[in-house]
Amino acid sequence: MSQDDQNQHSPEVTQEDILQRAAIDKSTRLPVLFFFTSAAAWLLVATLLGLISSTKLVAPGFLGIEWLNYGRSQPAFLNALLYGWAFQAGFGVMIWLMARLCRSELKNPITLVVAGHFWNLGVTLGVGGILAGLGTPMKWLEFPSFAWPILLISYSLIVVWLVVMFTARRRGHIFISQWYLLAACFTFPWLYLTANLFLNVLRKSGVAGPAIASWYANNILFLWLVPVGLASSYFIIPKIVGKPIHSYQLATLAFWGLVGLAPWTGAQDLVGGPIPALIPAFAGTAQVLLLIPVIAVAFNHYLTVRGQHGLVELSPSLRFTFFGSIGYVVVSVMAAGLSFMSVARYTAFSYTQDAVAMTGIYMFFTMTMFGAIYFIVPRVTGCEWLSGSRIRFHFWGSAYACIAMCVLLLAAGFSHGAAIDEWDKDLQSAIIFSRGYLIGRIMIWLFLAAANFVFLIHLALMVMNRGRLAGTPTLIHQPHEDQAEPVIITEGIKA
Repeated sequence: MSQDDQNQHSPEVTQEDILQRAAIDKSTRLPVLFFFTSAAAWLLVATLLGLISSTKLVAPGFLGIEWLNYGRSQPAFLNALLYGWAFQAGFGVMIWLMARLCRSELKNPITLVVAGHFWNLGVTLGVGGILAGLGTPMKWLEFPSFAWPILLISYSLIVVWLVVMFTARRRGHIFISQWYLLAACFTFPWLYLTANLFLNVLRKSGVAGPAIASWYANNILFLWLVPVGLASSYFIIPKIVGKPIHSYQLATLAFWGLVGLAPWTGAQDLVGGPIPALIPAFAGTAQVLLLIPVIAVAFNHYLTVRGQHGLVELSPSLRFTFFGSIGYVVVSVMAAGLSFMSVARYTAFSYTQDAVAMTGIYMFFTMTMFGAIYFIVPRVTGCEWLSGSRIRFHFWGSAYACIAMCVLLLAAGFSHGAAIDEWDKDLQSAIIFSRGYLIGRIMIWLFLAAANFVFLIHLALMVMNRGRLAGTPTLIHQPHEDQAEPVIITEGIKA
């Protein structure tokens, strides 16, 4: 571990450090709050669309509006959740983290906000196009063909300034979070442009189309959501516990393992599909091998927090981030387990794919972003969160809901797939077997909607400077006397 890592996460800071961090936070305030509030608004929209699509699946006559039928509301929900919430929350975290780690003030906040408005325009046109019946049938690429160039250009205008900031940084050690941020900057344009060129421009993919879409969807998870989420966790966890990551070498190994193996995955979702069997088998092998860097990350995080697990109970940022780290392990194990031919026989083309998507986007990435938002917002607004009880409600509502939803979707997928696999069962019988699980999912969406609404209101109050005056940090629970000092030092606004 280098001296720079020790300094980065040491609880002892000088007055010069405090002033420099305050200047950096002030320079990033406008774009960071813009992306966080836009993301939170889209999260609420996605939650409502998810509730509608889940209800439509078991009660097609619900609401009686044609453009909200399941075939439209479900892809609209997934794309609003991914491009509306996940990407914009990620943008806010990427901007702030890169500025802090490079120790450089953001020079062009207005440009980022303008690019953010165009990104929101692209997402709005895309979701609206899906609901209007203009969408495509490819997973996570359902936006009409006129929307994707807007997103690609907007993304480029946002991340180019992150790369500029990195090149202008103070020379020296590169933090592991910066490696992940740079990877995320470059992987999305590659994935998005490649997929759209084959599917929406050349339009000659044929039976390779589903394989391309599956490759894109899997790698958006492991080559964009995972790098941004891990960049955040590698920053937040050491900050809160007040010590550097356990092993920089292990973190580096996990990084290169991820970027080396993830591009080969994706086609394992198409076992039994109209492609050569070697392709999903090879992709499934790569997916299983991805467990090696996953274990390395989990081991590193656990050893970093070891001896201070009590802070998980107190710190909102650490609790959400630690839960998200568990979600990373869970989604990776799920994706690897579903890659085996013997398992895919029952799960291919079933609700289990929705379970993997929700686990990756929500249990891992969303919970990690919540942790980052609870850490970053007090620093850019200069005030503390209003209520620990609201944060506690938000955490438990989100945690229980995403766990229950993933379990129910897995159960629905296995029951549905097992029924289809039996030759004497018709499709209608298979649907009936999974109906009870799908009804349970509707109830879970109600809890998730309540938790997300509380989060949105809490965030809006902070953006309007209605938070508590800067002082002791807002904790989920009151700490014991022997815990109070380290939490306050590392969790406060000056950290």
